[in-house]
Amino acid sequence: MIDTQLSNSRAQAAAILKAWGSNNLALLHRNLDAAAEEALATVADTGESERLEMLGAIAGKMRLLLDSDQLYSAARYLPMLRHLAAPAVAALEYAYNC
Repeated sequence: MIDTQLSNSRAQAAAILKAWGSNNLALLHRNLDAAAEEALATVADTGESERLEMLGAIAGKMRLLLDSDQLYSAARYLPMLRHLAAPAVAALEYAYNC
């Protein structure tokens, strides 16, 4: 169950990045809205809950910036989305090697 939940936050972050790269604003808006909604869902795993909360905050802020035609300001959140989209294994390996 945890793997599925973890994949959900990664998949949503990856979907936002893919929509950004495609220059499809309608798809980007849909993916941002879906991520913000998902952040409101209750998740048993604390780590995934925090990832979804962060993803929701990023998605909400990006949506506000895009609605205000501040594309370049919204782009500053892309590195955080890339981090959220990265496989959890890399994050765990990093944590154990510190």
